[in-house]
Amino acid sequence: MTEAHAEAIRDSVAATLEEFRAMGIASAWEAAGDFYSDSPSFRFYENGELRYESADDVRAALTDLGPGMRVTTEYSDTDIEPLAPGLAQVRSRFESTLSGEGGFEFSYGGAVTMLWVHETGGWRILSGHSSAPVPRGG
Repeated sequence: MTEAHAEAIRDSVAATLEEFRAMGIASAWEAAGDFYSDSPSFRFYENGELRYESADDVRAALTDLGPGMRVTTEYSDTDIEPLAPGLAQVRSRFESTLSGEGGFEFSYGGAVTMLWVHETGGWRILSGHSSAPVPRGG
């Protein structure tokens, strides 16, 4: 892959990640669910445990949030590494705030790694892992 191709992948995945982030802010859960691959290889882990075994599992969880909730996520120290044509790894720190009616607000953060694959409809998350910081002694 040429450096120009790699740069095009980085730019395209970065733009898609921003679109994905905007769906949470807009409470557009159906649209956010479209960013997950329907591949039978799909997996997403949270804090070392398999949390979602399919994109449908993620979509159900998003729908459960309801129209009154929104998720605002800020990514930092983001690294997008093209692995092959149509395949990229995203590594980033994140801070998310879940907010809703009545002043409800819950914040959490950590690190996320995602494998994005380019499918017919665009870039989709094929697998990933998010984790919260672990306190270290000493």
